[in-house]
Amino acid sequence: MNYSNHYAVFERKVANYDFYTCRRALKDCHDTLNLWGADIDENYAVKIWAEIDALRDRQMKIKAFAQ
Repeated sequence: MNYSNHYAVFERKVANYDFYTCRRALKDCHDTLNLWGADIDENYAVKIWAEIDALRDRQMKIKAFAQ
């Protein structure tokens, strides 16, 4: 799968997450990237970054709705 496919999957997955669930999931993603460092498989990195982007977009939607 490519970035767009992964992003679509994660966008659906996080659609009902609250802000704090997104924050915890983002921390997990960044911890994973830091753990693997330069040794991370490129396909896995693409998947993680798609999840990060979906989580960030979800947080922005939550913030926009709250204002």
